[in-house]
Parts: sequence; structure tokens; C-alpha cells
Amino acid sequence: MSASKLTLYEIGTALFRTRRTAPATAPSLFLVFKPVPFLRRASSSSAAALSSVDHPWPEWVSFVDRLNARGYLTKPSPSDDGDTASVYTEMNSLKDACLSFARDRDDLFGLLPMNDVQAVAGGGCPNLLRKAVNSAKRLRAHLQLDEGDVCSGCNLRSSCDRAYVILKDFETDARTVDVVRLLLFYALDPLVLSRGDKSPGREVIESSARKLLSQLIELSESSPTPAPARSKPTAPSVTTNQLSKGVEMKKGDWMCPKCNFMNFSRNVQCLNCNGDRPKDINPPTTQMKQGDWICPGCNFLNFARNTKCLKCKTEGPRKEANINEVERKKGDWTCPQCGFMNYARNTKCLRCPEPRPKKHPGDWNCPECGYMNFASKVKCSHCQEPNASSKKYPGDWSCPKCDFYNYAKNMACLKCNAERPKEQPIIDYEDHEWRRPN
Repeated sequence: MSASKLTLYEIGTALFRTRRTAPATAPSLFLVFKPVPFLRRASSSSAAALSSVDHPWPEWVSFVDRLNARGYLTKPSPSDDGDTASVYTEMNSLKDACLSFARDRDDLFGLLPMNDVQAVAGGGCPNLLRKAVNSAKRLRAHLQLDEGDVCSGCNLRSSCDRAYVILKDFETDARTVDVVRLLLFYALDPLVLSRGDKSPGREVIESSARKLLSQLIELSESSPTPAPARSKPTAPSVTTNQLSKGVEMKKGDWMCPKCNFMNFSRNVQCLNCNGDRPKDINPPTTQMKQGDWICPGCNFLNFARNTKCLKCKTEGPRKEANINEVERKKGDWTCPQCGFMNYARNTKCLRCPEPRPKKHPGDWNCPECGYMNFASKVKCSHCQEPNASSKKYPGDWSCPKCDFYNYAKNMACLKCNAERPKEQPIIDYEDHEWRRPN
């Protein structure tokens, strides 16, 4: 009995000892094999990275890596975060990096093979974006390609609002950024990334695009060529011997004494340096019309209608009325202040606000609109308001001093107390209107 108890006790003790020692040996086993799963995960990540970098164009991958090495990419490199798919295909980050590189290396445009540039730009535009279309047009203009022929063969011409549009001369300055912009859109074209079916002629475009990428990678190794110093643009100095063949110096034209620029006779200041016109130059009298006048203060040529100089506000010469210039009709009057001839209906001078010195007896101002009407008008010619004093009886008279209409019984003007004139002038009250000559 005691022997059996002793045997059971030893077996139980051995079992408990085994359970206590098992955890001690387990950690050593896990420590040995724990790095294995980590190594497997690292290996699978590398395989995924290699598969994601598998862009159809190896030249594009190398070009993006070069941009990243030069610090143009703002995102971390593929080796830092493991996200390689977004680095080589994300338009937003790649567009800024590519265009910044192209603007910094504008000197590379003349070193690129123009036959490959012609193949890329001559195949049409990569998309309908405005800047892409303009870049393609600039390159075609630089290569002197016919824009109509290119647009006729482009698949996007039916949807393009700039198809067959030819750029102006100041818009045709092609640069490196135009080439890189087209390469960017072609490299990130969904058809290229998906390896889909290609339209006829697309193989030639993609082949030339990949060659241009290789050239950019190779040429970017060299240091940028310093741009030539640009002097401040100045207006060309024109001398008498350097005048354009198409410009003829006429009488009255003058040469600026400061910059030797030729100015037309009407210019009072030099168009090149804003210098004043010399006063000793004879005015262009042959080009002046009748009534025009030269300001004695600043030598400015003024038109006949100007009562003051438009430049220095000097009073113009007093003009005398010339009845031979314009046919005068009955009732027309000449302003005593400025000499301007006014029609009979004008109560004030149209040139200067000088009131009409005297109206003809019987002429009246409309009480509604103020329009002056001839004595023969029973209604206002402007607003058809009846004349309040249209019923003129024999003996009625108009005051020569204030033009007040008085009845025949009045021996003095009721308005100004002026005496009635002894003899009233006989006035022929005809319609003072312009008529077409027979």
C-alpha cells in the first residue's frame, strides 16, 4: 500500500516538473524561429514593389527616379514608404515635378532630336486640355508643320474647340516644357498603363516619346547652361539714315533732339521718350484745315472748334464770322464772344454758353421745354406746346429791350417800362427750317 503511494507520488512529481520546465524551453524555440515570418513579409513586399514598378516604359521609371533624386518630387521616395504605384502614376505630383524640371532646363530644347519631337507633336494632341493643345501647337509651329493636316488626322478634332486654330506669332515660342508636357500625358495615358489596343500610328508616337525620355535623362546629367543676360528692352533708336523703307518722312514730321526718334507732325511729344516738341520747328501749315490754329504758348495744333488750347488751356484767337464759310439762313446769329455761328433756334451759343444777344420780335421760348421757336410757330417744334401769345393782333408789339409781348394799347412795356418804339420793323415770319435744296 505504501509502495504504491510512493510510486504515484514520484510519477506526479515528475509530471509537475515537466510542466514547469516546458515554458522555459518554449521561448528559446520561438526566439529562433521568430524572424522567419518577418523575412517572408519583407520578401513578399519586395516582390509586390517590383510588380508595381512594372510600367510599360522603363524610360519613364528612370525619368521619375531622376526627378526624385534631384528633389523635384515632393512625396517621399518609393523606398521610404513602399508605395511605388502612386509615385509613378500619380498625375498631381508628377505634373509639378516634370514641369518644374522642364522650366529649369529650358536649355535642353535645342539638344533634343527634332525628328522625335516631330513624331510626337505631328501625331495630334494627347488630350483636349488647353495647355496640352497649346503646347502641341507651339511645337508644330516651331517645326513648321501644317496645322490643318495634323488636325485632319487627329481623332479628337470633332470634340476639340481649337481644331484648325493657328497660333499668333507671339504665341509660337516653343520650349522644353512643351515637350515634357506631352511626354507626361502620353506616359500616363490610361491606354498605356492598361496596355490596351492602340490606334494606328500610336506605336510611332510612343517609340519617339520613349526616345525623348532617354535623351532627357542623359542630357540632365550635364549642368544647366547659363542663360544669356537679358538687357532691358528699349525702343529702337531711329535715325534719319535708319528710317524704315516703308516710312516716308512728310512735311511737318520732326526728329526728337533727345532720342532721334521720328515723330509725325501731329505729335506734340516724342512717342519714344516723351520729350516735348521743339518750338523752332515750323508747324505743318500745309496739313491744317481752315480754322485750325497753333497755340502761341506751347505750339500745339488745335482744331477750329477749340476755343482754348487742349494742352495748356491758353485762350484761342478771337474769330470773326465769315459769311462765306457756311450758308446763313434767316434767324442764324453769330456769337459775339467766340464768333461761332449758331442756328436761329439756339438761345445760347453751342460753343460757349454765351446767351443770344437779341431775339427777333415775335420769337418765343416754349414754357414747357424751353425750346426757342420762331414767331410763325403756333406750337413748339420740340414738344408741340401751344404758344400762349400766338394770337397776335394788329398793333401788338414786342419790347426791343426785354422782348416782352405787349398789346397795342400799351404805350410802355409792362415788364421793363421801356417806351414803345415809334416804328415797328416789318418782319417776314417765315418758317426758319432747313429744306433739302431743289
